[in-house]
Amino acid sequence: MRISFRYLLLSLGMVVLAAACHKKDKEKLYMDGNMDPQIPAYKVCGTACIAHTGGITTPSSGVRYYWTDSYRIKDTTWREEGSLFFFVVPDSLAKYTVTETAVADGYYNDIYPSYVTAIMPWLGGSVVGLPEPKDSIQDARDEQFYHIVDVGNLVWFAENLNFYGKGTGYEGADDMGYITGRLYTWDEATGGETGSGLGGGPKGACPEGWSVPTNEDWEDLAKALSGKDHPFLTKWSGVGNYVMNTATFNGDRFWPFSIYTDFDNSAGWNALSGGMSQHSHHNFEGLLSYAYFWSSTEKDTGNAYYRYLYYDLPDFPFGFTQKNGAGFSVRCVKKK
Repeated sequence: MRISFRYLLLSLGMVVLAAACHKKDKEKLYMDGNMDPQIPAYKVCGTACIAHTGGITTPSSGVRYYWTDSYRIKDTTWREEGSLFFFVVPDSLAKYTVTETAVADGYYNDIYPSYVTAIMPWLGGSVVGLPEPKDSIQDARDEQFYHIVDVGNLVWFAENLNFYGKGTGYEGADDMGYITGRLYTWDEATGGETGSGLGGGPKGACPEGWSVPTNEDWEDLAKALSGKDHPFLTKWSGVGNYVMNTATFNGDRFWPFSIYTDFDNSAGWNALSGGMSQHSHHNFEGLLSYAYFWSSTEKDTGNAYYRYLYYDLPDFPFGFTQKNGAGFSVRCVKKK
């Protein structure tokens, strides 16, 4: 088989060109820095978000940033370093991706994707399947309304406290507080004051006239739900069935299906799996599988009690932890 000299030169040229391109590509450098645009993980539909561009430290100049998202088709929008990117959360309940890309001559692109879940903070919006309680109160501090329910000798919040003055929303997203309430350390919840006796808890972060429940308040709830005495320092066998439910969040069950749990919610206490925070609200876990609730009763000077729920467990066990290590939900109570 004869190979023409022209074909040989052409093939050799292509090899040299490919090698040159490969060598040029290898000469590119990697950027350094942290592009955290601080986009909330949960945001109310139709509200505006501000993403903070920047974060690349190497190279120190000449970096250009642009944005793409998963819900709009538009021309790429360029933003110079240090500027802001504005966008509006769509009206559809879904999880969207917003991607920041840094570009600089001689460097590989650096990409930072963020995820924002659109929510509607009212019954029938993001939350579907909860019975709407008949009674409610308004917190004079911020004009938020809370559904309430009579259980045993106490009146309980039928949803988690969402007082903005303390604590944090799940994953640091304030808007998520409208769905599952805020997460508080024990000191944030109680103001650092312990409680005991029926209705004897401190006001803490609760509205005027309400208190953070004591161990005795929790025992009264368990007896009213099950018809049996349940000392606080027991696992409350089967009591979790009476407070968990089949409600959904953006179409997903708050409590995944389990063959071990009835999800009865017979008293309308409406427990939602709001998860928890750790390390002074720097880490979050357990959303849509766990719920944790503070007691205002101390175990000792460094620790306090709580109760928790898990979707695959029909009980309502107790635990204790450092007062300022974890962030849990708060249910406010008062005597009838």
